[in-house]
Amino acid sequence: MGADRFITNNKRNFPPTIMEIQVTYPADPAGPDDGDISTVKGMFDELVHRGRGPLREVEAALREMGYVPDVPERRGGKPREVYLGWADPARDYTNGKHTLSLDSRTIWFSHLADQREVRDMPGAYSTGSYVAFRIYESGGVAHATAAARKVKRHPRV
Repeated sequence: MGADRFITNNKRNFPPTIMEIQVTYPADPAGPDDGDISTVKGMFDELVHRGRGPLREVEAALREMGYVPDVPERRGGKPREVYLGWADPARDYTNGKHTLSLDSRTIWFSHLADQREVRDMPGAYSTGSYVAFRIYESGGVAHATAAARKVKRHPRV
């Protein structure tokens, strides 16, 4: 098990542009919402802080498509995981209420039917339980949002 945060005063050798881990400096002032990841705004702010990537662009695209962000439920006594689930209001959710999920570097799809639709798209990679797109890579935002658009359902009129 590894760490996802590194605390240091050495900004020269550990710049905030490092993407593999969240670099935190003790001298950085904490914001009023720091640590409150129980709300959509607090969770999104934490993702932006961790990722320093194109998260605002991805968020705007998902909202424009009609997706609605949601903070995932805590499981058992575990700490809340740091990501946002995105629901498609045009879907009837019977198993899992999120069409896709977004963390500081990745969009992923966990519904099997959606995975089949997006797994062969440019930028996709698969694991045993999901198909994902790295938003920080070149073309990553375009690939990820194209996949989100492909699985988006349209409201019945």
